[in-house]
This record gives sequence, C-alpha cells and structure tokens, in this order.
Amino acid sequence: MITLTDLYSVLTAIVPLYVAMILTYGSVRWWRIFSPEQCSGINLFVAIFAVPLLSFHFISTKDPYAMNFRFVAADTLQKVIVLAALAVWARLATHGCLDWSITLFSLSTLHYTLVMGIPLLITIYGPYFGSLIVQIIVLQCIILYTS
Repeated sequence: MITLTDLYSVLTAIVPLYVAMILTYGSVRWWRIFSPEQCSGINLFVAIFAVPLLSFHFISTKDPYAMNFRFVAADTLQKVIVLAALAVWARLATHGCLDWSITLFSLSTLHYTLVMGIPLLITIYGPYFGSLIVQIIVLQCIILYTS
C-alpha cells in the first residue's frame, strides 16, 4: 500500500525537475525571455559540458568490478530483445527503416536515467536500487555512448 509518506518522497524527487522544465518552456514560448539562438547555445552547453560531467561523476564513483551481474545481464537481454524485434520490424514492415529502428531503440532502452531515474529510484526503493541504475548508466556511457 502506498502511504502519504511514499507519495511525498516521490513528489519531492520529481516536482523540482518538472517545475524547472515548465519554467524553461514558459520562458521561451510564453514570456519570450530567450531567443532561439540562446536556446541552441544552452542546449549545446548542456550536451557538451553538463551531461558529460554528471556522467563522469557517476562513472568515477562506481567500481566496475562490484556490479550486480544478474541485473546487468537482465538489462542487456532486454536491449537485445528490443533490438531483435526492431530488426524484424524494419525487415518485414513496409514503413520500417533503419532510422526509425535506431530512434525506437533509443527511446525504449536508453532511459532518461541520469536525471530522473536516480533520484526517483533512490526515493522510492532506497540507495541500493539507485546504485543499480548507476550501474546501467555507467555501462551506457562506457559502451553505447562512445561508439
């Protein structure tokens, strides 16, 4: 049963992120505080500096030899199953193509775990499950993002 304390914990992890996103959207669309050029500069800053530094922080604090290999194997199996299903879809469907397969693979397997997943899982399930999601982020940064 979900208690009010659990609901409060989840909301305290999620609400600050969504408030920031809504204020950002409003500052561009409604209030016209930022121009499109400034938005592209901010996006470039986030893509080149902020996310890699946050990823580096998690990678540098995680011991790769102390990972939960059953969890890593389950995540890898999930990615392989999705990739196989998308390959079959791209081959057999009339509208299936490689571009859509890559996009759907990214949307279905490369979760938005760095910003949302860690605070949410730590809040709901505790630090052990937050550590599991960090393991997946480390593997995604080391294997998938460098290729």
